Amino acid sequence: MKIYRAGQDFDYIKKYGAVTKSMLVINEKKAVTKLTKPAVRKAFEEALKI
Repeated sequence: MKIYRAGQDFDYIKKYGAVTKSMLVINEKKAVTKLTKPAVRKAFEEALKI
């Protein structure tokens, strides 16, 4: 898991393109841009099922 912050981190651009908001990347496959507790929880549950 890695959280990229818009305007501070730039190493994500090659993989995920430019973003205007912070995003959470899980297993280098799923990018979550809506960083609310329910959205993050759902993304982790989906990642752990695989």
